[in-house]
Amino acid sequence: MSSARARIQPTVGRAIRGILWTALFAILAAGGAGLIAEASHTPGGPARAELTSAGDAALGARLDLATDQLRVISGDVERLAEDAKTALEEIASSDPTKLQDSLAQGSEVVATINTETNALLDALAGLPGDEPDAVLRYSNDTLVRRAAILAALDAAASLNGHWLQVTGRAVEASQLTTLIAEHDEIVLAAAAEGRGRKYADAATTLDEAILAVVNVKDQRTKLIAGNEPTVLDEWIQRNADYDQALKALYVALDHSGGKITAKVQLARRDERDAFEQLPPDRRTIIVIVAEVARGGLTQAVLAIEDAHGRIDDALAEAGAAPVGSPDESQSPDDSGSPAATDGASPPPS
Repeated sequence: MSSARARIQPTVGRAIRGILWTALFAILAAGGAGLIAEASHTPGGPARAELTSAGDAALGARLDLATDQLRVISGDVERLAEDAKTALEEIASSDPTKLQDSLAQGSEVVATINTETNALLDALAGLPGDEPDAVLRYSNDTLVRRAAILAALDAAASLNGHWLQVTGRAVEASQLTTLIAEHDEIVLAAAAEGRGRKYADAATTLDEAILAVVNVKDQRTKLIAGNEPTVLDEWIQRNADYDQALKALYVALDHSGGKITAKVQLARRDERDAFEQLPPDRRTIIVIVAEVARGGLTQAVLAIEDAHGRIDDALAEAGAAPVGSPDESQSPDDSGSPAATDGASPPPS
């Protein structure tokens, strides 16, 4: 028994020592992992804000000023977006002065935006934050603010081109609707001459209407890419057919001295058939203008709206307080502002 007990005791002792060494290794490993994790914090992260506080303060001050100016630009861009939408609505208006006013106002706004944007770009010349070691000198939030502001300025700088597209396409579309309206006025004038039995004059007046349709067709080639049939093509064809039919009727009446001959009756039937194919009201013009707008005007208006949205998104990013700022890292008592006291009255507004 004594011999067996002697053999068991060393075995138990070795087991206990093994357990103790295993526990010690686990403790050392955990401690080492903690040291590695502590050492792995990047300087720009929240855990090492003290390493970037100086850079954040210097760069943040310039970004704050830029953000204030960017808010002013954002307000102007909102006005420009409204002018663009007004232009889109007014291109089919019977009163061209409304379109002209909205375009003139928008041009003034975009000029102001250009001036403000260029001034801010000049003020930000040499802005730090793009150095190879920027991630070591500035917090992540500060670098995000910087990128957001620069992205917003890029969006603002693109607006001039978009507005030029709006004005160009709006003027072209307005010219188209003006040509259509002028054509209709010419046809009405010819009809009035026909009712006054001035058949030769009416036929000559209709030559002007036929030329007006040719001008509309030329404008269609400029405004609408491709050869796919459109509502405008339908308008051109149907009005060209009617103008020719009405002219033939007046020529026949002029030759007959106003008498109803077989030739006049045939011309009258052709005129009625062509008349039945004409659009019933002004809604067709609105559809035509919509086709023209798809050629670039609507896209330009949407691009301005998109730029406005990107500027607002950038402002939301740029307005975020960087890591280590008083808003996040200090309590009200630490910030240096007067502490509120119970029963104290609020300052007068």
